Amino acid sequence: MTTDNVSTEPAAAATSVAGEVRSAAKRNRLLRILQGQGLLVVLAALVVFFAVKSPAFLEVGNFLAIGAVSGVLGVMAITQTFLIISGGIDISIGSAAAVSGVILGRAYEADVNIWAAVVIALLVGGAIGALNGLITVRLKINPLVTTLGTYSVFLGLSYVISNATTLVISDKAFSFLGSGKILGIPVPLIIFVIALLIGLLVERRTATGRAIFAIGGNLEAARLSGIRINLIRFLLYLLSGLSAGVAGIVLTAQLSTSSPNIGSAYLLSVVTAVILGGTSLQGGRGSLAGTLVAVVILGVLQNGFALLSVSSFAQTMVLGIFLIGAVLLDQTVRGLRR
Repeated sequence: MTTDNVSTEPAAAATSVAGEVRSAAKRNRLLRILQGQGLLVVLAALVVFFAVKSPAFLEVGNFLAIGAVSGVLGVMAITQTFLIISGGIDISIGSAAAVSGVILGRAYEADVNIWAAVVIALLVGGAIGALNGLITVRLKINPLVTTLGTYSVFLGLSYVISNATTLVISDKAFSFLGSGKILGIPVPLIIFVIALLIGLLVERRTATGRAIFAIGGNLEAARLSGIRINLIRFLLYLLSGLSAGVAGIVLTAQLSTSSPNIGSAYLLSVVTAVILGGTSLQGGRGSLAGTLVAVVILGVLQNGFALLSVSSFAQTMVLGIFLIGAVLLDQTVRGLRR
């Protein structure tokens, strides 16, 4: 082997590696763009489809109705996004919303002040989240198993407390939380926007946001770097329960009734919105911006199906298809990145 060959081989290898790195970076950027733009394309296609099928879809009042519906889903999806990014998941969020609403109704029926009842309902949601956090973090039980179990427990509890009946709450000030408007904007949408802005601030501007991504990306590396893993994971479950409590209160205010059925539809919707928005079930990757677009997509779907008088069973089927498709997309993206 000549001296020239010896000197040129390392240079050629370095050039090859650099080319592969550039190619991988370019591919990752392309995947992110396709994933993000793909959601916007789906949203635009749905808007065009429902606008053609129903002229009422493009009315301002209808868009405000979509915002009111999406607001409830969005509040729960924000905390669920952070939780899944950290490597956890909360399946009990629907039953937590239901039992919070039912306890609010029972408290009101017992002549408790309506706002005191609201605080009690919020505390109930937080307590459920704290319980999930303790079982998952301290006892180290799989979060899917834990929250699936608590979902069943609290769903059953909501039926026991309410005796499987609907309780009417006739308080105009309370109803304002669900159906009122401020400057023409529905209150549930305002609540969602406030929660979203706080979430974006945490995600992009704080050490806690970076820590959440680090925990989901590499748990052991996060521990060695000094991140208080157990505390952050516990707080995420607590916030998830609180968001379910808020959703249960707002849903109860929208309907002016307390029912154990109010949260059942949100289990699939919340998880679908988060995964569809690009958050990986494996943890370490996701964004609130993607979750926002996915929440709007699901809100448009629900509203459009209602305008077209499509059965709720068909809506559930579509949600299931979206969820499977989102998980399949996530696996494909991960495979291509490797």
